[in-house]
Amino acid sequence: MGRYALRRLLQAVPVVVGTTLLIYWMMWALPGDPFAGRCGERACPQDYIEAMNAQFMLDQPLLVQYSAYMANLVQFDFGVTYNMVPVSTLIAQALPVTLRLALIALAVEAVVGIVAGVIAGLRRNGYFDTLVFVSTLVALSVPIFVIARFAQWGLGVNLGWISPTVSNEATWAELLVPGAVIATTTTAVLARLARTTIAENLRADYVRTAIAKGLPRSRVIGVHVLRNSLIPLITLLGLDLGSLMVGAVVTEGIFNINGLGGLVYNHILRLDSTVVVPVATLFVLIYIFANLVVDLFYGVLDPRIRYE
Repeated sequence: MGRYALRRLLQAVPVVVGTTLLIYWMMWALPGDPFAGRCGERACPQDYIEAMNAQFMLDQPLLVQYSAYMANLVQFDFGVTYNMVPVSTLIAQALPVTLRLALIALAVEAVVGIVAGVIAGLRRNGYFDTLVFVSTLVALSVPIFVIARFAQWGLGVNLGWISPTVSNEATWAELLVPGAVIATTTTAVLARLARTTIAENLRADYVRTAIAKGLPRSRVIGVHVLRNSLIPLITLLGLDLGSLMVGAVVTEGIFNINGLGGLVYNHILRLDSTVVVPVATLFVLIYIFANLVVDLFYGVLDPRIRYE
């Protein structure tokens, strides 16, 4: 397993280089002047623009800029923004908030989605199965921003159970509702996937063999059916961790959450690649790490899987 993990990490190197280069090129290709409006209502002096271009190497070719960026990144030097604020400071402030939000959403998905899907799969065509089908269909049909606004108005403004906006501390309790909102769509997908997987495995030959050998139903379901059904569910949960961290821009905006999603969005509008590229690199690393953990976890769920 150690050699497999090392090989996967080595394979991640070209992925990181390729994705960061693509993101860097996209930011570099955006039209507009990144220094427009930084001197108030009047245009910035030409000397100032030339000095800023020289400091951030914007007057150099793309590959020269990218090479300098990667050389600094290897040394954990994220540089400063165009406003001379350290990028590492901004990431350090926003990352814990987004991480808490993503973990809450992931917990909601795992508990609600898997439990509902498993029960629906074990009780096919029953009342609960129909209820899961209808509720997941509604969750998949309604946009996230509508659910977020409804939760903010219903639970915050109307009932007063929560604060309509999250404070700067962004505690776990304050992020519970926004995290559940973000998890709505994936929870519905996970519940449907769990229901289908359980139903298929119940009809598998190894399940019929286990029942014919006289094993208790609880052991057949708990040991044989659930362990094999968890493999695609774990895959979805692992890959969704990165999506939850980067895909919370709308929800963070509605609930006034100062996370990575809002940080990236605001700096894209400002054409400030000094923040966008490091945060995007962080997301790439999270995706790679989540994929590696999921692949290694396969061997725990299914002993037949071996890493050579």
